[in-house]
Amino acid sequence: MGMTVAATAARLAEIKAHIGATNTAFGISLMVGNLGALVGTMVGGRIAHKVGTRKLVQIVMVGVGVAQVLNGFMNALWQVPFVAFLGGFTYSLTNVGSNSQGAMIESKSGKSLMPSFHGSWSIGALTGSLAAGSIAKILTPQSHLLINSVLGITGILIVSRGLLPFASDKEDIAVNQEVQHRAPIPPKIKRFLYLVSFGSLLALIAEASVGDWSAILLKEDLKVGIGVNTLGYSSFLLAQITGRFLAGRAIDRYGIPTVLKFGGLLGGLGYAAGLLISRQIVGQHQVMAVSVMCISYGLLGLGVSPMPPAYVTISGSIPGLPTSRALARMGIVSSLGFFFGRGAVSLLAGWIGLPLALLFPAISLIGCAFLAANLRVERIAE
Repeated sequence: MGMTVAATAARLAEIKAHIGATNTAFGISLMVGNLGALVGTMVGGRIAHKVGTRKLVQIVMVGVGVAQVLNGFMNALWQVPFVAFLGGFTYSLTNVGSNSQGAMIESKSGKSLMPSFHGSWSIGALTGSLAAGSIAKILTPQSHLLINSVLGITGILIVSRGLLPFASDKEDIAVNQEVQHRAPIPPKIKRFLYLVSFGSLLALIAEASVGDWSAILLKEDLKVGIGVNTLGYSSFLLAQITGRFLAGRAIDRYGIPTVLKFGGLLGGLGYAAGLLISRQIVGQHQVMAVSVMCISYGLLGLGVSPMPPAYVTISGSIPGLPTSRALARMGIVSSLGFFFGRGAVSLLAGWIGLPLALLFPAISLIGCAFLAANLRVERIAE
Protein backbone atom coordinates (compact mmCIF):
# COMPACT_ATOMS: atom_id res chain seq x y z
CA MET A 1 0.00 0.00 0.00
CA GLY A 2 2.74 2.44 0.95
CA MET A 3 4.76 1.84 -2.19
CA THR A 4 1.71 2.24 -4.41
CA VAL A 5 0.65 5.68 -3.16
CA ALA A 6 4.10 7.16 -2.43
CA ALA A 7 5.13 7.14 -6.08
CA THR A 8 2.22 9.43 -6.90
CA ALA A 9 3.05 11.80 -4.03
CA ALA A 10 6.65 12.05 -5.22
CA ARG A 11 5.57 13.08 -8.73
CA LEU A 12 2.76 15.48 -7.87
CA ALA A 13 4.91 18.49 -8.76
CA GLU A 14 5.25 17.19 -12.35
CA ILE A 15 1.56 16.34 -12.54
CA LYS A 16 0.60 19.81 -11.27
CA ALA A 17 2.97 21.50 -13.74
CA HIS A 18 1.64 19.40 -16.63
CA ILE A 19 -1.91 20.46 -15.81
CA GLY A 20 -0.85 24.08 -15.33
CA ALA A 21 -2.81 24.56 -12.10
CA THR A 22 -2.20 27.05 -9.31
CA ASN A 23 -1.51 25.85 -5.76
CA THR A 24 -5.01 26.80 -4.65
CA ALA A 25 -6.84 25.20 -7.58
CA PHE A 26 -4.78 22.02 -7.40
CA GLY A 27 -5.13 21.72 -3.64
CA ILE A 28 -8.89 22.27 -3.69
CA SER A 29 -9.25 19.67 -6.44
CA LEU A 30 -7.31 17.18 -4.33
CA MET A 31 -9.75 17.87 -1.47
CA VAL A 32 -12.38 15.83 -3.28
CA GLY A 33 -10.30 12.82 -2.35
CA ASN A 34 -11.43 13.36 1.22
CA LEU A 35 -15.06 13.14 0.13
CA GLY A 36 -14.18 9.82 -1.46
CA ALA A 37 -12.51 8.75 1.78
CA LEU A 38 -15.60 9.82 3.71
CA VAL A 39 -17.87 7.68 1.52
CA GLY A 40 -15.45 4.78 1.75
CA THR A 41 -15.29 4.83 5.53
CA MET A 42 -19.09 5.12 5.75
CA VAL A 43 -19.55 1.84 3.89
CA GLY A 44 -16.26 0.14 4.83
CA GLY A 45 -17.48 -1.28 8.11
CA ARG A 46 -20.63 -2.73 6.53
CA ILE A 47 -18.70 -4.35 3.69
CA ALA A 48 -16.20 -5.78 6.16
CA HIS A 49 -19.05 -7.31 8.16
CA LYS A 50 -20.35 -9.04 5.03
CA VAL A 51 -17.19 -10.28 3.29
CA GLY A 52 -14.49 -10.01 5.97
CA THR A 53 -11.57 -7.61 6.20
CA ARG A 54 -9.15 -9.87 4.30
CA LYS A 55 -11.43 -10.09 1.27
CA LEU A 56 -12.07 -6.34 1.49
CA VAL A 57 -8.33 -5.62 1.20
CA GLN A 58 -7.89 -8.03 -1.69
CA ILE A 59 -10.76 -6.62 -3.76
CA VAL A 60 -10.28 -2.90 -3.18
CA MET A 61 -6.50 -2.78 -3.59
CA VAL A 62 -7.02 -3.16 -7.33
CA GLY A 63 -9.02 0.08 -7.28
CA VAL A 64 -6.24 1.81 -5.34
CA GLY A 65 -3.75 0.89 -8.05
CA VAL A 66 -6.04 2.04 -10.86
CA ALA A 67 -6.50 5.43 -9.18
CA GLN A 68 -2.74 5.94 -8.86
CA VAL A 69 -2.21 5.11 -12.54
CA LEU A 70 -4.91 7.58 -13.59
CA ASN A 71 -3.01 10.35 -11.78
CA GLY A 72 -0.25 10.06 -14.36
CA PHE A 73 -2.62 10.39 -17.30
CA MET A 74 -4.43 13.55 -16.19
CA ASN A 75 -4.02 16.51 -18.54
CA ALA A 76 -6.69 18.95 -17.32
CA LEU A 77 -7.69 20.34 -13.94
CA TRP A 78 -11.28 19.08 -14.17
CA GLN A 79 -10.00 15.50 -14.12
CA VAL A 80 -8.23 15.87 -10.76
CA PRO A 81 -11.36 15.77 -8.53
CA PHE A 82 -12.65 12.57 -10.16
CA VAL A 83 -9.34 10.75 -9.82
CA ALA A 84 -8.89 12.09 -6.28
CA PHE A 85 -12.37 10.81 -5.31
CA LEU A 86 -11.60 7.33 -6.65
CA GLY A 87 -8.25 7.29 -4.85
CA GLY A 88 -9.73 8.43 -1.54
CA PHE A 89 -12.66 6.01 -1.76
CA THR A 90 -10.62 2.90 -2.53
CA TYR A 91 -7.77 3.69 -0.16
CA SER A 92 -10.11 4.34 2.78
CA LEU A 93 -11.78 0.97 2.21
CA THR A 94 -8.38 -0.72 2.17
CA ASN A 95 -7.47 1.15 5.36
CA VAL A 96 -10.56 -0.12 7.18
CA GLY A 97 -9.63 -3.69 6.24
CA SER A 98 -5.91 -3.58 6.98
CA ASN A 99 -6.18 -1.55 10.19
CA SER A 100 -8.94 -3.84 11.48
CA GLN A 101 -6.65 -6.80 10.81
CA GLY A 102 -3.81 -5.07 12.66
CA ALA A 103 -6.00 -4.20 15.65
CA MET A 104 -7.25 -7.79 15.95
CA ILE A 105 -3.70 -9.19 15.77
CA GLU A 106 -2.51 -6.67 18.35
CA SER A 107 -5.41 -7.53 20.65
CA LYS A 108 -4.60 -11.23 20.49
CA SER A 109 -0.88 -10.69 21.13
CA GLY A 110 -1.25 -8.18 23.97
CA LYS A 111 1.66 -6.09 22.62
CA SER A 112 1.89 -2.72 20.86
CA LEU A 113 2.38 -4.07 17.33
CA MET A 114 0.40 -1.45 15.41
CA PRO A 115 3.35 0.99 15.12
CA SER A 116 5.41 -1.74 13.47
CA PHE A 117 2.59 -2.53 11.04
CA HIS A 118 2.42 1.14 10.07
CA GLY A 119 6.21 1.16 9.94
CA SER A 120 6.00 -1.45 7.20
CA TRP A 121 3.75 0.94 5.27
CA SER A 122 6.45 3.59 5.65
CA ILE A 123 9.13 1.23 4.32
CA GLY A 124 7.02 0.70 1.23
CA ALA A 125 6.43 4.44 0.92
CA LEU A 126 10.15 5.19 1.25
CA THR A 127 10.91 2.59 -1.41
CA GLY A 128 8.39 4.21 -3.74
CA SER A 129 9.71 7.69 -3.04
CA LEU A 130 13.39 6.81 -3.55
CA ALA A 131 12.55 4.96 -6.75
CA ALA A 132 10.60 7.97 -7.98
CA GLY A 133 13.53 10.27 -7.33
CA SER A 134 15.93 7.92 -9.12
CA ILE A 135 13.92 7.38 -12.28
CA ALA A 136 12.04 10.70 -12.57
CA LYS A 137 14.29 11.81 -15.42
CA ILE A 138 14.08 8.42 -17.15
CA LEU A 139 10.40 7.42 -16.99
CA THR A 140 7.37 9.62 -17.51
CA PRO A 141 4.84 9.76 -14.66
CA GLN A 142 2.48 7.64 -16.78
CA SER A 143 4.92 4.77 -17.28
CA HIS A 144 6.29 4.97 -13.75
CA LEU A 145 2.90 4.93 -12.00
CA LEU A 146 1.67 2.07 -14.20
CA ILE A 147 4.67 -0.13 -13.39
CA ASN A 148 4.59 0.82 -9.71
CA SER A 149 0.87 0.07 -9.33
CA VAL A 150 1.14 -3.31 -11.06
CA LEU A 151 3.88 -4.25 -8.60
CA GLY A 152 1.83 -2.99 -5.66
CA ILE A 153 -1.36 -4.81 -6.63
CA THR A 154 0.50 -8.06 -7.33
CA GLY A 155 2.34 -7.86 -4.02
CA ILE A 156 -0.72 -7.22 -1.90
CA LEU A 157 -2.75 -9.97 -3.57
CA ILE A 158 0.05 -12.38 -2.65
CA VAL A 159 0.73 -11.33 0.94
CA SER A 160 -2.92 -10.72 1.85
CA ARG A 161 -3.53 -14.47 1.58
CA GLY A 162 -1.78 -14.71 4.96
CA LEU A 163 -4.13 -12.29 6.73
CA LEU A 164 -6.66 -13.44 9.33
CA PRO A 165 -9.69 -15.25 7.83
CA PHE A 166 -13.33 -14.16 7.99
CA ALA A 167 -13.75 -16.30 11.13
CA SER A 168 -11.55 -13.85 13.06
CA ASP A 169 -13.81 -10.94 12.07
CA LYS A 170 -16.83 -12.89 13.30
CA GLU A 171 -15.02 -13.68 16.55
CA ASP A 172 -14.18 -10.00 17.09
CA ILE A 173 -17.82 -9.05 16.54
CA ALA A 174 -18.99 -11.77 18.95
CA VAL A 175 -16.60 -10.63 21.68
CA ASN A 176 -17.58 -6.96 21.27
CA GLN A 177 -21.33 -7.42 20.92
CA GLU A 178 -22.47 -4.94 23.56
CA VAL A 179 -23.03 -2.51 20.69
CA GLN A 180 -24.73 -4.40 17.87
CA HIS A 181 -23.90 -3.55 14.25
CA ARG A 182 -26.95 -1.34 13.69
CA ALA A 183 -27.55 -0.33 17.32
CA PRO A 184 -26.85 3.27 18.41
CA ILE A 185 -23.47 3.84 20.03
CA PRO A 186 -23.87 4.82 23.73
CA PRO A 187 -23.26 8.56 24.38
CA LYS A 188 -20.14 8.03 26.55
CA ILE A 189 -18.47 5.85 23.93
CA LYS A 190 -19.54 8.22 21.14
CA ARG A 191 -18.03 11.26 22.90
CA PHE A 192 -14.75 9.46 23.46
CA LEU A 193 -14.70 8.23 19.88
CA TYR A 194 -15.19 11.80 18.62
CA LEU A 195 -12.26 12.92 20.77
CA VAL A 196 -10.03 10.20 19.31
CA SER A 197 -11.27 11.06 15.82
CA PHE A 198 -10.38 14.73 16.29
CA GLY A 199 -6.87 13.79 17.38
CA SER A 200 -6.52 11.52 14.37
CA LEU A 201 -7.73 14.38 12.17
CA LEU A 202 -5.07 16.79 13.48
CA ALA A 203 -2.30 14.24 12.94
CA LEU A 204 -3.62 13.41 9.48
CA ILE A 205 -3.55 17.06 8.40
CA ALA A 206 0.15 17.25 9.30
CA GLU A 207 1.13 13.91 7.76
CA ALA A 208 -0.82 14.36 4.52
CA SER A 209 0.64 17.82 3.98
CA VAL A 210 3.98 16.13 3.29
CA GLY A 211 2.61 13.89 0.55
CA ASP A 212 0.55 16.70 -0.96
CA TRP A 213 3.06 19.54 -0.88
CA SER A 214 6.66 18.50 -0.11
CA ALA A 215 7.69 17.85 -3.73
CA ILE A 216 5.95 21.07 -4.82
CA LEU A 217 7.53 23.11 -2.00
CA LEU A 218 11.06 21.98 -2.84
CA LYS A 219 10.60 22.47 -6.57
CA GLU A 220 8.74 25.79 -6.66
CA ASP A 221 9.80 27.57 -3.46
CA LEU A 222 13.27 26.14 -2.82
CA LYS A 223 14.06 25.92 -6.56
CA VAL A 224 15.47 22.38 -6.81
CA GLY A 225 15.17 20.11 -9.83
CA ILE A 226 12.94 17.12 -10.57
CA GLY A 227 14.18 14.06 -8.70
CA VAL A 228 15.96 16.10 -6.03
CA ASN A 229 12.59 17.52 -4.98
CA THR A 230 11.66 14.10 -3.53
CA LEU A 231 14.29 14.48 -0.77
CA GLY A 232 11.85 16.12 1.64
CA TYR A 233 9.35 13.27 1.40
CA SER A 234 12.12 10.67 1.64
CA SER A 235 13.55 12.38 4.76
CA PHE A 236 10.10 12.34 6.33
CA LEU A 237 9.58 8.65 5.56
CA LEU A 238 13.02 7.57 6.78
CA ALA A 239 12.43 9.23 10.15
CA GLN A 240 8.87 7.89 10.23
CA ILE A 241 10.12 4.33 9.76
CA THR A 242 12.60 4.75 12.60
CA GLY A 243 9.96 6.21 14.87
CA ARG A 244 7.37 3.57 14.14
CA PHE A 245 9.66 0.66 14.92
CA LEU A 246 10.65 2.31 18.21
CA ALA A 247 7.15 3.51 19.12
CA GLY A 248 5.83 0.12 20.23
CA ARG A 249 8.33 -0.16 23.07
CA ALA A 250 7.88 3.48 24.00
CA ILE A 251 4.09 3.04 24.21
CA ASP A 252 4.45 -0.12 26.30
CA ARG A 253 6.75 1.76 28.70
CA TYR A 254 5.29 5.27 28.88
CA GLY A 255 1.73 4.89 27.55
CA ILE A 256 0.04 6.35 24.49
CA PRO A 257 -0.76 9.83 25.93
CA THR A 258 2.88 10.56 26.84
CA VAL A 259 4.22 9.36 23.49
CA LEU A 260 1.64 11.42 21.57
CA LYS A 261 2.41 14.52 23.62
CA PHE A 262 6.15 14.27 22.94
CA GLY A 263 5.61 13.49 19.26
CA GLY A 264 3.21 16.38 18.74
CA LEU A 265 5.57 18.94 20.21
CA LEU A 266 8.68 17.57 18.47
CA GLY A 267 7.06 17.25 15.05
CA GLY A 268 4.97 20.40 15.13
CA LEU A 269 7.68 22.74 16.39
CA GLY A 270 10.31 21.17 14.13
CA TYR A 271 8.08 21.50 11.07
CA ALA A 272 7.28 25.14 11.84
CA ALA A 273 10.92 26.04 12.46
CA GLY A 274 12.05 24.47 9.19
CA LEU A 275 9.41 26.27 7.14
CA LEU A 276 10.28 29.66 8.63
CA ILE A 277 14.06 29.27 8.50
CA SER A 278 14.26 27.84 4.96
CA ARG A 279 11.96 30.60 3.68
CA GLN A 280 14.30 33.25 5.06
CA ILE A 281 17.61 31.84 3.78
CA VAL A 282 16.72 30.25 0.43
CA GLY A 283 17.69 33.36 -1.54
CA GLN A 284 21.28 33.39 -0.26
CA HIS A 285 21.87 29.78 0.81
CA GLN A 286 19.74 27.39 -1.27
CA VAL A 287 21.58 24.20 -0.29
CA MET A 288 21.34 25.10 3.38
CA ALA A 289 17.65 25.91 3.00
CA VAL A 290 16.97 22.52 1.44
CA SER A 291 19.02 20.82 4.17
CA VAL A 292 17.08 22.64 6.89
CA MET A 293 13.79 21.63 5.30
CA CYS A 294 14.85 17.98 5.05
CA ILE A 295 15.82 18.00 8.75
CA SER A 296 12.46 19.60 9.49
CA TYR A 297 10.65 16.87 7.56
CA GLY A 298 12.67 14.32 9.52
CA LEU A 299 11.53 15.80 12.85
CA LEU A 300 7.95 15.82 11.57
CA GLY A 301 8.23 12.18 10.49
CA LEU A 302 9.62 11.17 13.87
CA GLY A 303 6.97 13.10 15.78
CA VAL A 304 3.97 11.92 13.77
CA SER A 305 5.18 8.31 13.47
CA PRO A 306 3.30 6.86 16.49
CA MET A 307 0.07 8.76 15.89
CA PRO A 308 -1.93 6.85 13.25
CA PRO A 309 -1.21 3.43 14.83
CA ALA A 310 -1.87 4.82 18.32
CA TYR A 311 -5.27 6.16 17.32
CA VAL A 312 -6.12 2.83 15.70
CA THR A 313 -5.09 1.04 18.90
CA ILE A 314 -7.25 3.31 21.05
CA SER A 315 -10.29 2.92 18.80
CA GLY A 316 -9.82 -0.83 18.50
CA SER A 317 -9.65 -1.22 22.30
CA ILE A 318 -12.93 0.52 23.14
CA PRO A 319 -14.86 -2.06 25.21
CA GLY A 320 -18.03 -3.37 23.61
CA LEU A 321 -17.52 -1.80 20.18
CA PRO A 322 -16.47 -4.04 17.23
CA THR A 323 -13.10 -3.03 15.82
CA SER A 324 -14.19 -2.47 12.22
CA ARG A 325 -17.13 -0.29 13.34
CA ALA A 326 -14.96 1.82 15.64
CA LEU A 327 -12.35 2.37 12.91
CA ALA A 328 -14.99 3.18 10.31
CA ARG A 329 -16.62 5.77 12.60
CA MET A 330 -13.24 7.33 13.38
CA GLY A 331 -12.48 7.44 9.67
CA ILE A 332 -15.75 9.19 8.88
CA VAL A 333 -15.15 11.99 11.38
CA SER A 334 -11.47 12.48 10.57
CA SER A 335 -12.11 12.42 6.80
CA LEU A 336 -14.85 15.01 7.05
CA GLY A 337 -12.73 17.29 9.21
CA PHE A 338 -9.65 16.76 7.08
CA PHE A 339 -11.63 17.88 4.04
CA PHE A 340 -11.83 21.35 5.57
CA GLY A 341 -8.26 21.20 6.86
CA ARG A 342 -6.88 20.36 3.44
CA GLY A 343 -8.98 23.17 1.98
CA ALA A 344 -7.53 25.60 4.51
CA VAL A 345 -3.97 24.81 3.38
CA SER A 346 -4.95 25.22 -0.29
CA LEU A 347 -6.62 28.59 0.26
CA LEU A 348 -3.82 29.87 2.49
CA ALA A 349 -1.25 28.83 -0.13
CA GLY A 350 -2.93 31.19 -2.59
CA TRP A 351 -3.13 34.06 -0.10
CA ILE A 352 0.15 33.96 1.83
CA GLY A 353 2.30 31.46 -0.08
CA LEU A 354 2.90 27.74 0.47
CA PRO A 355 5.65 27.94 3.14
CA LEU A 356 3.48 30.01 5.49
CA ALA A 357 0.34 28.02 4.64
CA LEU A 358 2.06 24.84 5.84
CA LEU A 359 2.32 26.35 9.31
CA PHE A 360 -1.33 25.31 9.67
CA PRO A 361 -0.46 21.57 9.62
CA ALA A 362 2.41 22.29 12.03
CA ILE A 363 0.01 23.94 14.48
CA SER A 364 -2.41 21.03 14.03
CA LEU A 365 0.26 18.59 15.16
CA ILE A 366 1.04 20.72 18.21
CA GLY A 367 -2.69 20.49 18.96
CA CYS A 368 -2.32 16.71 19.15
CA ALA A 369 0.12 17.17 22.03
CA PHE A 370 -2.39 19.15 24.09
CA LEU A 371 -5.19 16.67 23.33
CA ALA A 372 -3.13 13.60 24.22
CA ALA A 373 -3.80 13.62 27.97
CA ASN A 374 -7.51 12.94 27.36
CA LEU A 375 -6.99 9.85 25.19
CA ARG A 376 -7.40 7.17 27.84
CA VAL A 377 -10.03 4.47 27.36
CA GLU A 378 -10.70 4.67 31.11
CA ARG A 379 -12.31 8.09 30.48
CA ILE A 380 -15.36 6.34 29.02
CA ALA A 381 -16.36 5.15 32.47
CA GLU A 382 -15.84 8.57 34.11
